[in-house]
Amino acid sequence: MIAQREARVAGNMLVLFFSLVMLYAAATVIGFALGWRLYAFLNAERRDYEEREVEHLRAALGEAQVRRARAP
Repeated sequence: MIAQREARVAGNMLVLFFSLVMLYAAATVIGFALGWRLYAFLNAERRDYEEREVEHLRAALGEAQVRRARAP
């Protein structure tokens, strides 16, 4: 009788342990997914900003070359 109860308690503890492992695994996956999404969003913002900056610098360079060519 006592052995059956101890086996049942041990089984319950294993179930509790594995449920906690699954909970932490799910939290890890969710955290990774959110972090990756944030990284991708910020990287896209940075890339767009750099593209605009490069276009601005190209336009300024073109204007400077035109002014230099027109200068006496």
